[in-house]
Amino acid sequence: MTKVELEELKLFINQRYGLEFRHQQLELLQEAVEKRIKVCAFSTVSEYLYLLQQREEESLQLIHLLTVNETYFFREPIHFDVMAMQVIPELVRKGQKRPFLRVVSAGCSTGEEAYSMAIAILKIPGAGIDWDFEVIGVDVDKEAIQKAQVGLYGLYSFRSCPKDIQDRYFERMSKESFTIKNFVKEKVRFECLNLFEQVYPDWIRTTDIIFYRNVSIYFSKEQRKEAFRRLANLLNHGGCLFLSCTEMLYHNNNVLPLVKSGETFYYRKQNNPSILSQDTVAGAITGIDKHTVQRNHLVPPQIKRRTTKAESRSLHYGLSSHTPEPPMNNKGDRCQEIFAEALQLVNFKKYDEAIVRLDEIIAHHSFFVKAYALKANILLNQQNVAAAIEVCYEALAVDHFCLEAYLLLGMAAKFAGQMEEAIQRFKEAIYVHPECWLAHFFLAEVYQLQKEISYAGREYEVAMRILKQGNFENHGLSFFLVPFQLEDFIQLCQYNIANLKD
Repeated sequence: MTKVELEELKLFINQRYGLEFRHQQLELLQEAVEKRIKVCAFSTVSEYLYLLQQREEESLQLIHLLTVNETYFFREPIHFDVMAMQVIPELVRKGQKRPFLRVVSAGCSTGEEAYSMAIAILKIPGAGIDWDFEVIGVDVDKEAIQKAQVGLYGLYSFRSCPKDIQDRYFERMSKESFTIKNFVKEKVRFECLNLFEQVYPDWIRTTDIIFYRNVSIYFSKEQRKEAFRRLANLLNHGGCLFLSCTEMLYHNNNVLPLVKSGETFYYRKQNNPSILSQDTVAGAITGIDKHTVQRNHLVPPQIKRRTTKAESRSLHYGLSSHTPEPPMNNKGDRCQEIFAEALQLVNFKKYDEAIVRLDEIIAHHSFFVKAYALKANILLNQQNVAAAIEVCYEALAVDHFCLEAYLLLGMAAKFAGQMEEAIQRFKEAIYVHPECWLAHFFLAEVYQLQKEISYAGREYEVAMRILKQGNFENHGLSFFLVPFQLEDFIQLCQYNIANLKD
């Protein structure tokens, strides 16, 4: 496939569906197109592009390969709590004699979010009796919509779902599969909808609540603004729009006022603007929900240094804990190949498969510190914080100067509320690599939370200086999931410095 052909495909998909493909994602686009060309038995890319332009059904087949349906029940649970305990009671009080609420899951994928919304609403006193509602899940991926309509889910979809909810609202179909009960299912319907269609259908035009989470990460900056504006126009007066914490920075705009509720934020269609606080941005960077970490007690009260398996091996063989990695031989070359495969799996969000590959490296080449670091990164992103900490210590037992281990330990400590521990870890990361802007940025956030204004301002200034030199890729992590760009972080540093001065 030539660069010109790839650009044509990229432009077509971007204009019709809003998906943006940056440099690191072009390989995913190329693989998906080549797969569909083979299925359609075409010999040239131009033939396939013509088919895409003529048949929307084929376009949707391609979109299915390009988007990741990574979701689960009660993801970012704080949003469901705010919706059920604050937003809906207020809407009901202001409604008619027997209000009817329309709630939308935009980019619903395989339906877990839409059903979670229905369950959260059904738990509110008077739901379906004193007032009624419907949940509409919409997505451009027809295959995802069909799975949502069936309502059959495996154990992995319940990894953040409380046991009592699983028992009450689902029926076990087999050892590892469950189906949503009918009294929930009848409150939810699913429709195929492209958010960039010229005209939205009537059934979505008067909406009270929209969950639009982890969708705009696929879009370009201008398309995010356009999709946000169009969704905002669907809301009734007083209606609310929820975004994932990872997307709040994108939508700091004047379309809808931002409302703060406890430790979270949402948008409401009314003339009551509020200033966006950036306290939640660190959570966006890792995908870790602070409330989830605290509620599940994933981090011990203190992060204590322990003797790890790798360190025990070092002591047994008379090695110091900072023994440098041996020269790469054929075995080491194979480890590099497996590591590259693991990193590719991570890029496609196949985290469990990536961990299997990394464990293979660790078992046969225990001094390959990058394998420990990437595994810890994956575990922390999956909110398996205790295991991530353990692996970080194993990395440090192999190499005391492992930058990524210090960064991840700092993140874990910050979200556990252990600010002094976080400061120490981020300082250690800076000692290892003074030009790691992400360590300076995180350290600034911790200082800001501790109200140490001068220190926070200094670290934001350092982070911004490094970023302005064009060193965005110099962040120290094996993979960087949040699709913020260089200018976004520079703008955020400037925003926080201005606030600190005020």
